Amino acid sequence: MRTMAEAGVTVERRFAAPRALVWALLTDTNRYDRALGFSPPRYTWRTLDGARQRVGQATQNGLAMSWTEPPYEWIEGRWLCSRRHFLSGPALEGGLEVRVDDDGDGCIARVTASGQARSWVLRAFGPLLRVHLRRMVEGYIDAVAAVVEQHAAAPTSLDQPATARAQQLLAQLDDNEVTSGGRTEVDRAELSRRAERLRSAPVDAAVVERLVDTIGGRPDEEIAQMRPFELARHWGLDRRAVLRTFLHGTRAGLVDLGWQVNCPVCRVSAQVVDTLGDVGRSVHCEACNIDYGVDFGANVEAIFRCNQAVRAVEPAVYCLASPAFRPHVLAQVRVEPGATRTIELDVADGRLHLRTLGSQRALELEDPAVPARLELRLGDDAVTGEAHGRAEPGPTTLQVTSALDQPAYLLIERGAWSTDAVLGSIVASQPEFVDLFATEAPAAGLELTIGHITLLFSDLTGSTALYERIGDARAYAVVQEHFALMERAITRHGGAVIKTMGDAVMASFVTPDQAVAAAIEAVHETEAEHRDYHVGVKLGIHEGPCLAVRANDRLDFFGTTVNLAARLQGQAGAGELVMVRDLVEHPRVAERLASAPRRALTARLKGITEALPLVGIDLRPDRPEG
Repeated sequence: MRTMAEAGVTVERRFAAPRALVWALLTDTNRYDRALGFSPPRYTWRTLDGARQRVGQATQNGLAMSWTEPPYEWIEGRWLCSRRHFLSGPALEGGLEVRVDDDGDGCIARVTASGQARSWVLRAFGPLLRVHLRRMVEGYIDAVAAVVEQHAAAPTSLDQPATARAQQLLAQLDDNEVTSGGRTEVDRAELSRRAERLRSAPVDAAVVERLVDTIGGRPDEEIAQMRPFELARHWGLDRRAVLRTFLHGTRAGLVDLGWQVNCPVCRVSAQVVDTLGDVGRSVHCEACNIDYGVDFGANVEAIFRCNQAVRAVEPAVYCLASPAFRPHVLAQVRVEPGATRTIELDVADGRLHLRTLGSQRALELEDPAVPARLELRLGDDAVTGEAHGRAEPGPTTLQVTSALDQPAYLLIERGAWSTDAVLGSIVASQPEFVDLFATEAPAAGLELTIGHITLLFSDLTGSTALYERIGDARAYAVVQEHFALMERAITRHGGAVIKTMGDAVMASFVTPDQAVAAAIEAVHETEAEHRDYHVGVKLGIHEGPCLAVRANDRLDFFGTTVNLAARLQGQAGAGELVMVRDLVEHPRVAERLASAPRRALTARLKGITEALPLVGIDLRPDRPEG
């Protein structure tokens, strides 16, 4: 860890709370900078002294200033070191150090804020400035203490990163302005009017009230950008019910839907746009200095903001480098050229992603067992190393040696933790999105890649004979009843109907086991409701990549995965589901289909070069003998 300039103040405090939680609250430099009265800066990237650096600019008390901001260093739950080197303004240097150590059933935190004035005039006022700085730092620590005192009354999930647990705690407790910021004025009449619209929608009343209370009462920074799944976790409510309410809330005018494109390397936002039509084929991440193709299913996140007519809140970022924005990063440390550095860190799961900042050097550890020791080497082309032993209760020791001729920052990231992001693959399988936002689709002529999605195709068998037997009007009514039946089954198991074609249905799901569950229900319900009409349903399911496109001004999918799912359905008989053999062997799929009779077949499908090994599964509850 680098030491700060000597001019500064250190405040020490004991907390009767877990070390990791206290660390997460104290090292949220975005909240810290806001609480100390700093202005939100503007960030750009420039080449200075032959190196690409992030430059911040702000006006503070009428004085313009700019600075470079080297990457912060931290180990989750233990320490943080941040620095700013000023290019202009009254200061030369500034920074923050936080160290938190166990102390019996609590912990002791030491917070050091420091700086160095540029002019001798300001240096002469050093004692007064230190008194002022100490007062501000103590005010923030007092506010954190007030939060953690309520920790026992509002426990947080220990399987979440420390920063995520801190966010959850703040969202559950009565806020104060120091830790949670202020509130802009709410137009109560408009909030009430639009809330009534939402209450008339087919959504959970309990979720509606939580959303209305949040918009009307929580601090600005909690509603400037809302993530439905994160709020569902905070509220202890069903994720899909909360997302459904947000989608209807957009139609009611309480919230606005936007799209955030996240970098696949650093996992932080690289772009935010208002409509899906504004998302391009590729995006540039300034932090990583790379261009990458957009995967709608994996990189594009649906985000929601409070509607400006209800409450005019604008997102404000005070410190872009805050660990709070990177809950997946366990540690970020600097390693000098040719040096070896040893650190200790708390690891809950041995599946880790290790990489160097600003490069593609990376190492993937896939064993969930927590290692006692990690030995790494930073080379020109890769991060290499190995894990040793299994950790007893206690920290993992990491030793990293650099063979590079430049300083490098090593990031240790959680490999198994999934975020609360509502990704494109999820929202595209939400029926409310397909129904309420039919025109929310990629720009005309643009295809957005979806790296992984599950598609179901169904068709009604015996419908032609049905029209001849009972007449057009009655047969048409039966077909419409079948569509309603299919939609209920698809929706109940987490999918969305994308379109209907004649008697056929195309639907999307996030996972294949959801699609199989919907297929089983569809067959059972069809048998129960339409057996007397001698009609049935046949189905095909496939998963893989596809393209999201605008077709007839609506969201649609095409590609090999789409074609294969449709052609698998063509191989099925009444009451039968056909899939490729590999998908049938998927553990969760196999569990659902364990008792169903099946037949093996090989088919050469149009557009597929090789014959595929397929499996037909009879899903009918009352199967004919023989």
